[in-house]
Amino acid sequence: MQNREIVRALETIATLMEIKDESYYRVLGYTRAAESVAASGREVRDMEDVTELAHVGKTTAEVIRDLAEDRTPQVLTELSEEIPSSLVEVTRLPNVGPRTAGRLWRELDITNVEDLAGMEEGRLAALKGFGKKSEERILRAAKMYNSTERRMLLDEASALGEHLLEFVRSHPDTERAEIAGSLRRRKETVGDLDIVAASVDQKVLTDAFAEAPFVDEVVAHGPTKVSIVCGGADVDLRIVPPEAFGTLLHHFTGGQAHNIALRERAVKNGINISEYGLKRIGTDEDYQPVPTEEEFYARLDLPYIPPELREDAGEIQAAEKGALPNLVEVSDVRGDLHVHTNYSDGKGTIESMAEAAIALGYEYLIFCDHSQSLKVANGLAPDRLRKKMDAVRKADDKYDEIRLLCGSEVDILKDGALDYEDDLLAELDFVVASVHTSFGIGEEAMTGRIIRAINNPHVRTIGHPTGRILNRREPYEVDVSRLIKEAAATNTALELNSYVDRLDLAVPYVREAMNASVRITIDTDAHDETALSLMKFGISQARRAWVEKEGIINCLPLAEFEEYLRAGK
Repeated sequence: MQNREIVRALETIATLMEIKDESYYRVLGYTRAAESVAASGREVRDMEDVTELAHVGKTTAEVIRDLAEDRTPQVLTELSEEIPSSLVEVTRLPNVGPRTAGRLWRELDITNVEDLAGMEEGRLAALKGFGKKSEERILRAAKMYNSTERRMLLDEASALGEHLLEFVRSHPDTERAEIAGSLRRRKETVGDLDIVAASVDQKVLTDAFAEAPFVDEVVAHGPTKVSIVCGGADVDLRIVPPEAFGTLLHHFTGGQAHNIALRERAVKNGINISEYGLKRIGTDEDYQPVPTEEEFYARLDLPYIPPELREDAGEIQAAEKGALPNLVEVSDVRGDLHVHTNYSDGKGTIESMAEAAIALGYEYLIFCDHSQSLKVANGLAPDRLRKKMDAVRKADDKYDEIRLLCGSEVDILKDGALDYEDDLLAELDFVVASVHTSFGIGEEAMTGRIIRAINNPHVRTIGHPTGRILNRREPYEVDVSRLIKEAAATNTALELNSYVDRLDLAVPYVREAMNASVRITIDTDAHDETALSLMKFGISQARRAWVEKEGIINCLPLAEFEEYLRAGK
């Protein structure tokens, strides 16, 4: 097995355990092991000691080794015998987590998405804790769901894409190769993968790709294109001569709306665009291929438009005016304002997280463990929080390379009050306020709840403001535009959470916030050292939202950031 397959197997074990209602920490152990394998730069099958990976102990190491050597681990065998494995697909429905799937199985004998989609109306609503609206949402999702069309999260799609791209680039007949499609545009979820390559001997390259060890199925195989299935994902490789590379890369990067708008603009200027190149309208000349995207746009009298902006959202008009944004880069980030430690539900220590941040070149790091009400995440009572403040300050004295600060991810309670008293909040360096419970209270109540938190003078940013979990849970009902207006009025930031299953705020709201002069924080919400690397996914969404570094608080240099903290709201 390759790493991505091992990750899926570990995630399946964690999901089945949660359906079975096993202990939180046992489930977390397999979840963290999956994250560590996903973040590894080496294939597990090539490692002598798997426990070198963060958060992989003896038990999970044995399971990983079994998977790497194509053996089914005993724990997976036992879980699969006890629990229908098809319930894993049920957990991917919005608003249906593993524990809900377990109840559906035990109480209604639901074993798969098809059972749920065909269930008689009213049966689910009759269960304790459900109602007519939640039944409607779940049944609608089940009827629309097709397990073969599950979209990949960005980390999974990126890892797979980079693995395939490395193979293509390493072939001696490849001159250039790039990822295309929605992954290159950094869409928050990805359905399939496109790779564009340049080669003078296209057939040799297509043959090599079709015969590669990662191929599960060859769907189509021609002299210039190969379609395969790899790890459950559909992958297309298209190969052209080097002089046509830019044309084809642009065409298959999309987005479709951008390409259509660009074609319409070109026609008005007497040019036809196709995937084969450009040609003047009314002439007998062939389409002229273009070797690079920069030259492609230049021939249309436009500056290069970054892939993340190609959605027909004003980027062509901005390019014509020379007004494209100077998009934020990962290298612009100076610190992470929302990470967890083993004081709550994290795995890293203050020191290990600090050293991982130093390795990334960060100037500051803020530890924001959960507050007291979130007992499932080992939230900190006030006395434990004060002990942690002392520990962070001692650690800060120890490291010259980075400024360490103590904050908290404080729960916004159902009525909008915060989970700590104001006098304790005032002792913290930074406060992230987040909703973790009571999601179904309705739009008006939820909006008012968060607005009350925004108006607290100690709250600096609202964490993952809509509560969505991609492929799993829809956003709760909330008027985000009202939150943005209130954030602008109170100088409160809104978080773009970089965790790949959140990426919350979503891109349209981030752009709306920027237009309202609301600054954002791009945080990883990291629960271990490896998750600090997730920052790149939050940055990718900020780029899609046209964000420049000036709009991001944690792009401030340390001295300016400390001044921001001293100034208050």
